[in-house]
Amino acid sequence: MKKIISQVKQEFKNIFKSDETKFIMMTGFKVSLISLFINLFVYFFLLEVLRLNHVFFRAHGFPEFSGDTTFFDYVSQEAMNNLPILFSFHIFLFFIGTYLGWIILRPFRAIGEYCEDVVANTQAIYQVEEFSTYKLLTRFSEFFFEFIRESRNRGEIVTNSIPPQYSKIHQPVADKVFMLHFGILLVIISICSSLFIIENTSEIFTNMIELAGKTLQGQKAVGRFLGSQEFILNDIVTLTILLTVIFYIILGFHLYTKVSGAAFGIFSTMRAFMKGNHFSRVHLVGYAHVRDSTRKLNKFLDYIQNTLDKDKTKP
Repeated sequence: MKKIISQVKQEFKNIFKSDETKFIMMTGFKVSLISLFINLFVYFFLLEVLRLNHVFFRAHGFPEFSGDTTFFDYVSQEAMNNLPILFSFHIFLFFIGTYLGWIILRPFRAIGEYCEDVVANTQAIYQVEEFSTYKLLTRFSEFFFEFIRESRNRGEIVTNSIPPQYSKIHQPVADKVFMLHFGILLVIISICSSLFIIENTSEIFTNMIELAGKTLQGQKAVGRFLGSQEFILNDIVTLTILLTVIFYIILGFHLYTKVSGAAFGIFSTMRAFMKGNHFSRVHLVGYAHVRDSTRKLNKFLDYIQNTLDKDKTKP
């Protein structure tokens, strides 16, 4: 039993040693922490409103509101009851974020896995899943691996011209299809997060109005004062949506740069190899999350060069 527990612990530790897994986990944390941060910010904003109302009630001599603890306990009761839901929701967001990170890395992993398989099995099929497609990388890698297959069939690295649409690319390009698929996931996450925050804060605000209404019956001035605060709830809704959209857009661009730069580096290496630079290898700085996949690709290029290239003397 101790041996099994020890093995499980070791496997768990190994998870966090992989750069790929670290990236996936960090993506999950980023997605979850954005929503948590907005929750806390909106709660702080709402707390200030509650404090202002409490000062108003006490300043007008309403004895029912003389006890700070009673007032805040009542209006925060719903929030306290929702703490387990709040915790569970952000755990759910964390796993959604890890899935998002996994999708981002899937095209690179597909290349690495194919490079391992095709060495022993020349008939191995390079499969591209459209949902995770970064077109510059996946479309050209299909063309590249077909070029390698033809070279292996002939027993030498054949000469091949680069299609015009790829020959003039010298920097990362925006892929609208990938951004659309990627954006849809972020929109779904944003909507879920916004709805949760709005629902949670609305309950607290409603409780405050109900408490005042029950306690201060017959006070017309108080009724008008509370009734006019509907704009505060509208501001909270607007603030929540605005913050959610801004932060998730920033996160989207941040994660997209983790894809586009690495994809362009791999594309450039494949293109250079096809042009005749058979010593070309992938060397990326700042993209540790794809290092395992690029190592497999580099090993595959070493194998192809050593097997098929007649002139192996480095220029």
